Amino acid sequence: MTSAFYFPTKLVITNDSKAELLAALENTAPGEVFIVSDAGVQKAGILEPFLSALRGGGLQPLVYAETPANPNVPDVLKAMETARGRRVSHVVAVGGGSVMDTAKAIGLLLADPELDYEEVQWRRRSITKGSLPVIGIPTTAGTGSEVTHVAVIGDSKGFKMGVLHPSLFLKTAILDGSLTLSLPPNLTAATGMDALIHSIEAFLSKKSNEASDIFALNAIRTITRWLPLAFKDGSSLEARNKMILAAAWAGIAFDQSSLGLVHALAGPLCGTYHLHHGLGVAALLPAVMDFNAPAIPPDRWDSLRAALGLPDQTSPSELGNWARGFLKALDMPARLSESGLQEEDIPVIAENASRMAMIGFNIRPASLEDCRGILEAGR
Repeated sequence: MTSAFYFPTKLVITNDSKAELLAALENTAPGEVFIVSDAGVQKAGILEPFLSALRGGGLQPLVYAETPANPNVPDVLKAMETARGRRVSHVVAVGGGSVMDTAKAIGLLLADPELDYEEVQWRRRSITKGSLPVIGIPTTAGTGSEVTHVAVIGDSKGFKMGVLHPSLFLKTAILDGSLTLSLPPNLTAATGMDALIHSIEAFLSKKSNEASDIFALNAIRTITRWLPLAFKDGSSLEARNKMILAAAWAGIAFDQSSLGLVHALAGPLCGTYHLHHGLGVAALLPAVMDFNAPAIPPDRWDSLRAALGLPDQTSPSELGNWARGFLKALDMPARLSESGLQEEDIPVIAENASRMAMIGFNIRPASLEDCRGILEAGR
């Protein structure tokens, strides 16, 4: 079996992200840096120190801080208006996954003004001119978007479409756990669970390989140990540093190996009820692990069990209950009904999930009926 591992992004792990950003922008002319962020990051006071540092370094950044939680193509085009008529050489994303994905789309459009992003989404047009350099500074430890070559943006009608292309790899990802210190416990838990599930699904993917397994298992070990502490004591810089690095490891793992049934179900579930993605995948995890357990080979179970810190005698059949206990410790719902799932919506959510490409990489084949059964069991 052949596998490939391609990861051109420079990872910078630091407690001084402002200095590292200036270093990454060395020799950049004034007025050429486009900062993409959101209102929450700006309100939390995270954005201004970066702007001050850039101005102190002789740069005059363009700033767009209105990225919504679930950006669509019109939101990307609105951000592009900020850069209209300006010569931009670099895009810098300061924020979570939505900001990162928006910045990736902007990088493509600035590199090719004739490009219609929605045509790319629907695969009616190809990316031919690449992207401007994009630098990512994540402010959450969850999505892993800073290390993936995919951007998930809704089309003009809000339908989520992932664009996958090597040009979407960031030039540099600057990981600074101190930027997540202000993240409240509920978001710490939700984003952390997203990262954990990225790593579990990457490890249990049919597309997994020895290289991606290194990142997936290290992420699982780190998150299961440090997420509960980051949740209970958000001021722990050590926990925050561990989590932001683990989220990147998880992102690298799933970007190389794909995801599985949890994320296939989460797309239509979260879209139906406008759920935070982390809450959706977390609530789905126990039922999906119950379903996947019989298909986990003994050798992969031994590695996964050890990474989760479970006793030697633990069997795969106990994985779902482990997930329920872990969620309880984070004050997160472990039943889909607690996240709003209505019985009458199950057939449509299941049908949409069964059409998701990533379902084909799940360790256990899942039919439409299986999807319905999982949603009913998890409710």
